[in-house]
Amino acid sequence: MDAETAFDMVRGPISVTILITTLLHGASVAAPAPAPLTEPSTRIAGPSLEDRVRLGIRKANLGKGLVSVSIRACDDGPDGLGRSLVSINGDRPMIPASNMKLVSTGTALHVLGPRFEFRTRLIQDGDTFTLVGDGDPTLGDPDMFARLVMRQPDGERRAIDEEILLGLWADAIAARAGDAPVSIRVDDSVFDRNLFHEGWNPNDRLKRYAAEVSGLNFHRNTFHFRPDATAPGRPDWSDMRPRAPWLLRSATNKSSRGKKQTAWIARGPEANQLSFRGTVKGRFTDPLEVTFHDPSLMFARLLADRLEARGVVVRDIGRVALPNAKRDDRVGPTIRTPIGPVVERCNEFSQNLYAESLLKRAVHARTGRPGSWEDADEVVKQVARKRLGPDGTRLVMPLRIEDGSGLSKGNRLTANFLTAWLDSFHDDPRLRNDYVKSLSRGGLEDDGTLAKRFKDMPEGYEVDAKSGYVSGVSTLSGFVTSPDGRRWAFSVLCNDVAHDVRGAKALQERVARDIALWDLAQ
Repeated sequence: MDAETAFDMVRGPISVTILITTLLHGASVAAPAPAPLTEPSTRIAGPSLEDRVRLGIRKANLGKGLVSVSIRACDDGPDGLGRSLVSINGDRPMIPASNMKLVSTGTALHVLGPRFEFRTRLIQDGDTFTLVGDGDPTLGDPDMFARLVMRQPDGERRAIDEEILLGLWADAIAARAGDAPVSIRVDDSVFDRNLFHEGWNPNDRLKRYAAEVSGLNFHRNTFHFRPDATAPGRPDWSDMRPRAPWLLRSATNKSSRGKKQTAWIARGPEANQLSFRGTVKGRFTDPLEVTFHDPSLMFARLLADRLEARGVVVRDIGRVALPNAKRDDRVGPTIRTPIGPVVERCNEFSQNLYAESLLKRAVHARTGRPGSWEDADEVVKQVARKRLGPDGTRLVMPLRIEDGSGLSKGNRLTANFLTAWLDSFHDDPRLRNDYVKSLSRGGLEDDGTLAKRFKDMPEGYEVDAKSGYVSGVSTLSGFVTSPDGRRWAFSVLCNDVAHDVRGAKALQERVARDIALWDLAQ
């Protein structure tokens, strides 16, 4: 089965303003004599772009907050990079929050290439069947189902969901197993076994944005529940996706009906024993999510359950690292996912699992070892030095790369590095389309995290950028593009603004608007 994925995001039309000069003829009054050629024409210059930005910083009133701003014209300067127009504390190392995703997605595109595909394969060795993971973060992701179809042998196309994906492999194994018992293995060795970053908040372990990262991911590594309290008694939690009936049978239900939604799900940090808590009002339509522990083995258990439902005896499940020679002995469907839609989903909707998987997969490809956060810093710096040319060594010196999503507050980037990094992709015809298209378009409905921002940009100017937020940190980096296609990279990083996030976001939007207004005044 091949996953068909739409490559192009529909964009709104580009509005172009044309200035028309009209000549008036036949005037009865004499025209004034032309000024001597030696007399220069006079023009009242507007404030410089840096003056505009500094005024915006003062008006933002961020108190003790730290601000770093860089703006770069995306045209070739003497060192191959665009011209630096503004740098205000541009070399100060800052916590980037989700602006880290600009680095992890760019690194993955650079290392893996725009034609790379994640491949999840089924291998048989006697009565042992192994699912070999490739780090694909989209596998079984409900938000991707609308973009995937399966081609049937008769040409018919069928929609995909998590049960169909599990069924594809279960049917393939059942057809080959016959009446013999089988063993199920998972090979997740493309990544290391460090599933939860030590720099992440341990209190976030059960939250969807801090799901564990595995070489074999499934369903965003979360269970989705839609509890129902419309009947008497305790709420019903049986609407569970993907279905894990053994967990439901062992779960404790401490939830109750109520007039206010406070429902939540508890589990131990390294166990999948579930307990339902809080009050449920009516029936949930949007899912309530909880992460699960050890995604690879959870996937093996889900597959074993579907096999048992088909009458196949599953002797045991486990983990294995197959030698490379064995990995080509495919016996069932291979799920292929192009990198472009993964990068797009990661940046537009700030998907942490996608960012970590892309970064670890790039590290694996570069080092030949299981992808790890420990190797990420050096791999990213190698890539950056190559992309940024002669100035690369200086720009990467202050950086510290701890993860791919920006959840760790140990990450450090500079605004000057980010604008140079962005500019390097603008200048790269091989990767430009996938990279720039992956950013959220400001003010464009249903286009990611910036859909409700930048609605007051001057006509025809567009903002494609990545926002970032963790406690006390608000960041935005991306591009401003003029109606005639000229482009500027910008980065506004704000730290220590826990009580001034609204002001930080207003400053970021003002900087993008100031770039357009300054350009119009030229």
